[in-house]
Amino acid sequence: MAVLTVIRLSEAALIWADRPLGAAVSRQLDTALQNLLDEGVSPLVIDLVRVTAIDTAVVEVLAQAAEDAGQLDLALHLRLPGGRRAVVRDEVELRHAISQAYPRAA
Repeated sequence: MAVLTVIRLSEAALIWADRPLGAAVSRQLDTALQNLLDEGVSPLVIDLVRVTAIDTAVVEVLAQAAEDAGQLDLALHLRLPGGRRAVVRDEVELRHAISQAYPRAA
């Protein structure tokens, strides 16, 4: 069973996960994010609501994707546990949002 699910709807995309995200998934996540950003997908939603833990390698991938998105005048739309949501366009915003939901990861 795949750890990440990528769903496309016209110009939008959703990346969804429902289990802890360890370092092993970071390459798959990086590839998915870079492909979607290269295509100019907007909005790009990353749904982590059901993710109970996130590895620092995954945070690094998300931080780089947030920087890339900002340079393309795009954003990552995060859905996080506890009803939290964030729209991030750079590494600082991403790390702040992640630290609110996963204090040990950021």
